[in-house]
Amino acid sequence: MSERVFSNKMEHSYIDVILKDGTYHHFTPRVLDVLLESHRVHKFKRASGWATVGIDPIRTGKRENTDYQGPDRRTPAR
Repeated sequence: MSERVFSNKMEHSYIDVILKDGTYHHFTPRVLDVLLESHRVHKFKRASGWATVGIDPIRTGKRENTDYQGPDRRTPAR
């Protein structure tokens, strides 16, 4: 089971990844995001099994919903 430790902003969960060059690695989710954006990942392991880039649905890019037109509640009001 993955363990996330948020003290000192350290993340200790690792994801199994196969890069396009065929090498197998363990990366943090943050590194996986960067590698996905640079199109270097062939497959990565999810809880439900292996996800293949280009075949399985994958979230990429900014994870913000730009359709919302209301006030941003995450920032303090001025």
